[in-house]
Amino acid sequence: MKNLKKPSFIIGLISLVVCSIALLLMANDYPNGMWVMYAGLAMGIIYWIWTIIEVSTAGNDELKKYQKSFWLILVICIPVFGSLLYHFAHQRRRKIAT
Repeated sequence: MKNLKKPSFIIGLISLVVCSIALLLMANDYPNGMWVMYAGLAMGIIYWIWTIIEVSTAGNDELKKYQKSFWLILVICIPVFGSLLYHFAHQRRRKIAT
């Protein structure tokens, strides 16, 4: 996968893993589980904002106007999962699925 070379995509995956681990820790009454959740949420927010910027600044040759609008709406409405979906669909330049 070409997305594994994108730092924003890696941060998104790490944030999902950290949030999942935090849920397990909180279920087992681990005292610092909430702090782990905050760290995962902070990384998820950074990833979400980074993807919004990435979609909105995509060059004219990369995304058409209706594609950019579609991806912006999807990324903003479904924060982390919309961003992950954008990165899965947009693996190579000048080739995107909508």
